[in-house]
Amino acid sequence: MATLTQRQKEATTMPTYPEYRSLVPPLSASLHKGQGGRVCILGGSSDYTGAPYFSAMSALRLGADLCHVICDEEAATAIKSYSPDLIVHPHIKIRAANTAQDKKASNEIWARTFDEINSLLKRVHVLVVGPGLSRDKGMLQTAKHAIEVAREQDMPIVIDADGLYLIQNDPEIIKGYKKAVMTPNLVEFKRLCDVMNVDTEDEEAEQPAVQRLSEALGGVIVIQKGKSDVISDGQKVQAVDNEGGLKRSGGQGDILTGLVATSLAWGLAYEKEVWQHTHPVKQEDVAMTACFGACVINRECSRLAFEKHKRALQSSDVLAEIGPFFHLFYEKPRQKATWSEAIYG
Repeated sequence: MATLTQRQKEATTMPTYPEYRSLVPPLSASLHKGQGGRVCILGGSSDYTGAPYFSAMSALRLGADLCHVICDEEAATAIKSYSPDLIVHPHIKIRAANTAQDKKASNEIWARTFDEINSLLKRVHVLVVGPGLSRDKGMLQTAKHAIEVAREQDMPIVIDADGLYLIQNDPEIIKGYKKAVMTPNLVEFKRLCDVMNVDTEDEEAEQPAVQRLSEALGGVIVIQKGKSDVISDGQKVQAVDNEGGLKRSGGQGDILTGLVATSLAWGLAYEKEVWQHTHPVKQEDVAMTACFGACVINRECSRLAFEKHKRALQSSDVLAEIGPFFHLFYEKPRQKATWSEAIYG
């Protein structure tokens, strides 16, 4: 399944490096804690505790001020032990709900869970759904509720991993919500296309499959991960093709979700004029620009980590590259630099 034909590549657009850079809040004494981004990760089940950690820490390493993790109570201790920088909320109580003495008691447990999630989501800028979520019925039920609440609050949502499984089985959950971003890999993308009746094998199609999938979902931004990362909001198509690492280890997709979340949080602050700027990015282009920059950063950090570790590379190695690389990426280049100049100096 080719990502883009030559004709489709020629029709792609690209934000400039200065446009992405303009979304980044300045390090200023006039800003207070939280204005640099408050992100919430919903995921982390009894079996999967690493994924929400990678998502949350990548958000923080890029520059978010605060990151919350809502997880199953059986995952909370492990996730807390990975880093004291994370704010971990064991609000999801799968075992307690499943072993409650009767349906009424179980419903009361779920009601408390949803109330706690509702309260927390009022305090964050971006919701990430999926890292370590699992396909447990209760976890998926919680994810659906959180997405519905985030939509009501007009909040950007990033969906990956088993969050995409939820959408695959009920596309209406996210359909038409243009502040949502989905980040499918090759297999997840094909499943979503099948559900939405998008032909991924039609190489004669004028529009690439990623654009047609976005259109079918009502303008949800789709980042099709692959040899190149291809992004579409149903109107525009962008391709991110700076070199990445050649080792695929579990957790790298989770890292991208955190980078996207922080970039979207910065985009919100940009739109609200938390700091003074000259509006170089149109409001309708902010989310796509944020996603493009996040993909560039993810790919370059993967490349840098791969250069050092080769086959031994783990996602923690990619995570370690984010802070040092972004400092050079943001501080060193001329403000009118190209992407290549900003990435490679």
